[in-house]
Amino acid sequence: MRTTPPSTDLPNADPAWRIGIVYATYYKEEIAGLVDAATATLREAGVLEANVTLHPAPGSFEVPLIGRALADAKAVDALIGFGIIVQGETKHADLLATESARGIMDVQMRFGLPFAFEILHVHHLDQARERSVGPGSKGREAAYAVLHSLKELQRIRTM
Repeated sequence: MRTTPPSTDLPNADPAWRIGIVYATYYKEEIAGLVDAATATLREAGVLEANVTLHPAPGSFEVPLIGRALADAKAVDALIGFGIIVQGETKHADLLATESARGIMDVQMRFGLPFAFEILHVHHLDQARERSVGPGSKGREAAYAVLHSLKELQRIRTM
């Protein structure tokens, strides 16, 4: 069962927060649903539209690399990573999913900034479609995660 935080639980964002959304270009329709849900949620919370930037990556495996470049350039306060990996008959998809997750965590820990991980590793594309739209969208959940994390980091850093 998936749960989504209600919109009333969205943290009030600092309008100046800069959020980078890094997305794989495979499965364009499903990825567009994730990106749209995330950007709408960020705007709803108060992030200025101009402060949400979109950065395509050729695939899920490259999402951490593009995210690291943005963090290294100090161009963002938080990142959201989107991708879809469909399990095939070999272990290749497992490797891609595992290493993409590791790469995102590495960036998050090295730079001390939130990097929401929504690289969906699914058995069938229909599973990704279910998670890309509507109130239970993983895009909305990713935006919520970075907003909450930014708010908490802000609180901790001002103690």
